[in-house]
Amino acid sequence: MNARSRLYLALMLCCTMLNPLLVAAEPAAAQAESFQRCAACHLTSGEGVPGAFPPLKDRIADIAASPEGRHYLVAVINTGLMGSITIDGVPYRGVMPAQGASYDAEDIRDALNYSVQILDSENVSPQWQPFTTEEVVTIIKAVPPTSSTDNVRLRQALYSRYPNLP
Repeated sequence: MNARSRLYLALMLCCTMLNPLLVAAEPAAAQAESFQRCAACHLTSGEGVPGAFPPLKDRIADIAASPEGRHYLVAVINTGLMGSITIDGVPYRGVMPAQGASYDAEDIRDALNYSVQILDSENVSPQWQPFTTEEVVTIIKAVPPTSSTDNVRLRQALYSRYPNLP
């Protein structure tokens, strides 16, 4: 085998070995891209801005752990949130615009999975399952269209059922 053949073989082997790494990186890249719009308010760290935009970090994994919480998170991204909420004693009176017109089910899935798996990775339960496109579509179709003010009521119901949520 000459030097040229060995070089070709080595390149092919490297490409074969790197391919699974590149394929595995694609979902993470898609998730990060879908989160970009969220980061404009909640910041890239997910820590939010006190009094203006609530934190996702140290909270979203716990919310995403229950069926009601998953429903709430999809509804908020899809139809927005309007009304006063209080988190850790800090009142938030901002408005989260609906993203359903510009985010499809895959974008919502990716933004939520990024938020839970990357921003709040320390709080992810071993039983937690990533959001799927099918789940997001089912949630959106299963309920009558909600409004941003309806989502405040969803939040209140969620927190009355799970009072220890952060």
